[in-house]
Amino acid sequence: MTYRFITSAALAAGLLSAPALAQTDLHYDDLRRFGAALVEIEAGADAEMAIAAYLDAASPGLAGYAARYQTEASSIAEQYARRPVYYGGLPELEAYLTGRQGEIDAALARLAELAPLGQPVDSYFFVADQTAGGTAVMMQTETGSRPVVAIAVDMIAMAPDTDMTEFPTGTGGRARAADLPQVVVHENAHVLQMFAQGGIENFRSIYSAEGGSMMAVAVREGCAEYVTYLASGWRLGDRHLYGEANEAQLWQAFSAIADAPPFSVPGWFGGTHADHPDYPPQIGYWVGFKVCEYHHLNATDPAAAIADMFTLYAPEDVASLARAYGASLALE
Repeated sequence: MTYRFITSAALAAGLLSAPALAQTDLHYDDLRRFGAALVEIEAGADAEMAIAAYLDAASPGLAGYAARYQTEASSIAEQYARRPVYYGGLPELEAYLTGRQGEIDAALARLAELAPLGQPVDSYFFVADQTAGGTAVMMQTETGSRPVVAIAVDMIAMAPDTDMTEFPTGTGGRARAADLPQVVVHENAHVLQMFAQGGIENFRSIYSAEGGSMMAVAVREGCAEYVTYLASGWRLGDRHLYGEANEAQLWQAFSAIADAPPFSVPGWFGGTHADHPDYPPQIGYWVGFKVCEYHHLNATDPAAAIADMFTLYAPEDVASLARAYGASLALE
């Protein structure tokens, strides 16, 4: 089987377009500012006004996230009003993350060794409105734009002692606080995919109906999950346990909608599946993980296969990987 991947010339172009990055830092200023806003609210300040001041002083990560997801003071205040105990504890995550700084640094260093180009970037932690967890955004500097990782801890903060009376319908796909380091590495894997593919245009192309599909999203996310696992040994939650126990059935169901437009079929990358409420959140990530894992473990050149995890984006390449994995299950 022949795979067509991005050329060395395009990789060189990506190297030229990738900014020179300083040592990766984890930023907690937004968490501290949110903690200060909570103190003001508890002293009698209007919640929306206090949170508006928090947003006005946003870091580049929070500012980019808020612009992407239309996050406003009113939307954060609404979520705070619904779950004041949960939100009240979010600034304390700084201490937890600081305690795991060494692990995160080591995992990012290993990730950089795996990637064809680039270095991990700074990560910003903040509180938002339960819209999304981690994402890469662009920040503007005097020398141009550069990517950073933005992480909304309100979506990644569940713990054994979380007051579940504020979550009467369950966790709703929210991740554990213990998964925060995994998310830092996963989102940096996306940044390194962007560098390897020559810039943001190729990186984002799979999310449009013209250049993408449900399978393309699964492989993009699954490859990021896979290299994160190789670099750290971390997985997000335990959806892989359900996946391994139901591998053939999941592939059969997903392959039936593989060519549908990106995110057009609910229940695979977010939300619940109408016909399978037993599916763990974002089980489509696991499907893509298995496609990428199969490609790597069965490659004649494993090192080149790892490079594919970062450079792969063309629709025919995605289809080739998917066919090989599907054939291994004797389903197609």
